[in-house]
Amino acid sequence: MPRRDELLTAAREVIQRNGFANATVGEITRTAGASLGLLNYHFASKDDVVAEAFAAVASEELALLEDVARRHEDPAERLAAVLEASEWEDRESWRFWVDAWGEAVHTEALRATLERFNAGWRAVLADVLADGARAGRWECEDPEDTAARLVMIVDGMGLHSTLLGVAPERAHVWARRLAALELGIELPDPPVAVTAAAPAHETRIAIRARDVGPDGRVDRAVLVSYLEEGRAAWLVAAGLDATVGQVSVDFLRPLTRADEVAVVRCERGGARTRESVAAPDGTLVATASATLEAVR
Repeated sequence: MPRRDELLTAAREVIQRNGFANATVGEITRTAGASLGLLNYHFASKDDVVAEAFAAVASEELALLEDVARRHEDPAERLAAVLEASEWEDRESWRFWVDAWGEAVHTEALRATLERFNAGWRAVLADVLADGARAGRWECEDPEDTAARLVMIVDGMGLHSTLLGVAPERAHVWARRLAALELGIELPDPPVAVTAAAPAHETRIAIRARDVGPDGRVDRAVLVSYLEEGRAAWLVAAGLDATVGQVSVDFLRPLTRADEVAVVRCERGGARTRESVAAPDGTLVATASATLEAVR
């Protein structure tokens, strides 16, 4: 992995562990095993590396939202799925975003990043609203304006759910009700999510010769297959009957044949799973999350 990417990965780990305000240059460089000079070579300031690390997280979540918006033909089903993707149950993710909003008050680079991705989320929702209007499913004279209002509602619910104890189930109901009132329609029921508690589960997978490329590293497609194998073992151990919806994978560091074993860990994380692949010494190689839907 290029050193610049290693610094960004380290910054992301520090932010998630300590928060934006406590993501110091010293902690980032120690986590990356790099010098202050190397960080200054690649980034103009700590604010820039933090903003770019945050942008990587925001890019992944925006890509997930775009994937959700493409999964259904009917605009009403697409809108219901996009609202459901807010996942107020995922407290850790929402704490990350609330923390980013708070720090952006003081940091221009972070505020600019938030503005850019907020525009992306509004655009996804506006496309869904415009498609529904063209199909005659509802009336919406200004999809962009309506999308902006709905995004503000979603963000406000995330804030209240994270800090003020609004139950995630209530937030889902309110968001659907307000969207329905905006458009004068009834939204279809979202897919039934698997919400049963399940203990964390680890699967150890031996690294095979065919898993390794000419460079001695395990191919990324193979890492995804390790995650699938570990997830399947976790579902069996937990007695859950579910299908996998959206999957997001973040590749952090290489895994090599010398590591001999990949350790895959799966657990619940709100409405999504929390998954990882690590080397035997605990070094994270990849992290992932997936939605689970009950088999009908």
